[in-house]
Amino acid sequence: MSDPSTWFPWDRLRTDSRFPDPAWAFSGLDPGTPAHPVSGFGLHFLSRGAPAPWIRWRFLGPVAGGARVRWIRDRVDPVFHCPGRHSCELVVPGLEVPVPYARASREPALPPALAALLENALLQDAELGFLQCLEARDTVNGARIERLSRGMLGPLWSAAAAPASLAGLFDDFPGARIFHLPVDEILPEPGPSVADDPLAPLFGDGGPLSGRMARLRADVPYRVLRQRRAVYQGPPGLGRALERLFPGLLAVPLDPGDP
Repeated sequence: MSDPSTWFPWDRLRTDSRFPDPAWAFSGLDPGTPAHPVSGFGLHFLSRGAPAPWIRWRFLGPVAGGARVRWIRDRVDPVFHCPGRHSCELVVPGLEVPVPYARASREPALPPALAALLENALLQDAELGFLQCLEARDTVNGARIERLSRGMLGPLWSAAAAPASLAGLFDDFPGARIFHLPVDEILPEPGPSVADDPLAPLFGDGGPLSGRMARLRADVPYRVLRQRRAVYQGPPGLGRALERLFPGLLAVPLDPGDP
């Protein structure tokens, strides 16, 4: 399986900070490794070739009684085996902001309980992580999440790795590649949730928690924004087949001349 960093035009994602840096994400790929059956990459969670998780904290500025900070972690997702990024903006009461502060160079000394909560809660779907943080708010001195997102690079579907239900698609288009760019985002504010991910049924709906999650959206309130973009390489008929299989999927053909 070829390294996606050699054929996907990454400049199209350069301004979207919700996704991890591709140089980090694919740094452990071995082109000679068979495709992982879930991710489609030659990359395995916790394998010797997987890049180590990368966590950063940054001050965003002072607020009344505390500070606004951003927490970012890039890691290989343990379920989907794809490189992903969780990004969380939150207000931390009682946190002192240095004056002057520099966003790029100063990391806040965060309460250990808060750092541990984020590192453990945000291992999953952004909504589930947000709810876990919400339930633990009293234990972390009232820290408040203002924005939370998860973006993943992948999976990469091909004849070598795809859900069993799509085997027929790659029988018809054996050389095709479909690369996914899913994002889920949480905004703690009233308003409609957006489910712009027609592939969501393939990846679950929250299972036994789905009813509770729907009630919490109305009670808290918060919005869930889900989006899935995909790019593909293959003949024009592949695009039409994807539209039939997943109505509403934003799938864009890659120009063969793209790098």
